[in-house]
Amino acid sequence: MLLPPLKSFLQHHLHANIQRFVVAYSGGVDSQVLLHALVSLQEMHQKPIVMVHVHHGLSTFADDWATHAEHTAQHYGITCIVKKVIVAKTASLESAAREARYQAFQSVLMAGDVLLLAHHQNDQAETLLLRLLRGSGVRGLAAMQDVAVVPFQTLDIPCWRPLLNINRQTIEQYAQQQGLAWINDDSNSNIQLNRNYLRHLVLPVLQQRWPSVSQQLADTSQRMREADELLNTLAAMDYQQAQLADKTLNIDVIRTLTVARRNNLLRYWLQQQQLALPDYDDLIRVWTEVCLAQQDAEPLLAWRGVEVRRYKNQLFAMKPLEPLSEPIEIIWSDKNKPLLLPTGELLTPTHAFVGINVALWQSGQVSIRYRQGGEKIQPVGRHHHHEVKKLLQAQGVPSWQRSRIPLLYINQQLAAVLGYWIAHEFAA
Repeated sequence: MLLPPLKSFLQHHLHANIQRFVVAYSGGVDSQVLLHALVSLQEMHQKPIVMVHVHHGLSTFADDWATHAEHTAQHYGITCIVKKVIVAKTASLESAAREARYQAFQSVLMAGDVLLLAHHQNDQAETLLLRLLRGSGVRGLAAMQDVAVVPFQTLDIPCWRPLLNINRQTIEQYAQQQGLAWINDDSNSNIQLNRNYLRHLVLPVLQQRWPSVSQQLADTSQRMREADELLNTLAAMDYQQAQLADKTLNIDVIRTLTVARRNNLLRYWLQQQQLALPDYDDLIRVWTEVCLAQQDAEPLLAWRGVEVRRYKNQLFAMKPLEPLSEPIEIIWSDKNKPLLLPTGELLTPTHAFVGINVALWQSGQVSIRYRQGGEKIQPVGRHHHHEVKKLLQAQGVPSWQRSRIPLLYINQQLAAVLGYWIAHEFAA
């Protein structure tokens, strides 16, 4: 039976803030069954349903599949959105297609939406095996969650997999009983793809010996998920002790931890900043090459979309910094409006001129520059001019941040190092 567990799932997770169900609809039997079941239970959940079909263009039948999706939506009287995407030609077609789908969903989802995916128990078993073969740790072996929150740009969207504990056989039986029509994607038979290789050649052999292998592997994922929750609890405790300002870590605190707790903390720390996790070797290098570097060194370790740096006794993690073209001067022509900086920051007037003489601000030509070297300022409360570089050093500002701090000029004179000092002659 499929409807009773799905109904129970919805009853457990429904809440008043949900506005729409957005179903990722490929047209295959899994998404077809999920859609049909949601429509059948609409009187119970009372949520509008929107189908999203991603047109990858990877098959000669892609246009036919999009037409099938539209006809299905018409049959059920619901909305269908077909999103055409371009899949990057990379070494991993599966990964590129998955990223393209993610971008397509991102363009559709709004606050109040729930994204529903049709992954089932057999998919979970395949995912666990794939991650085992990649050498994944506990978090990876937890595989997919039936309920998760996924960040899409500025939104955190609930992601539900209500069929995750239901096996493929039950899903196919439901489809046949209901007389449903679905698409058979020709790429699903391509055993050059890792998942298909497991599905067609490995799991059937395992099932001959262990008939309930998919259930057992799914159960293992659940136990890994519980273990991951415990590790996160421990990491949160260590993070509370090690955290400094600006989500940096105190290296002296990290030194007191065992290797296992240290690695656990570093993973948690990166996750809190929504940064990509490194493989195990790079995780070890964070410690040996960055944390253990000389006090006066400024080491840098990078992997896909992440940079880890050290400054004095602090450990930093961030997205790669885009280089600034030199020299940069941005004239603030309309001082009543925010100014977009080359770093991506939006500088508001109230933030910029706080503490500055209003008359000078209003009458003078205002511009923003970045440090080139040799800049001097006499901060309020000091009797002499000082080099901005030395002031920032004394303040403990890391070197890579110093060149990205906006310098406010009025009539070509340095009036403020924003966020730090105001020049004596421009102070209110």
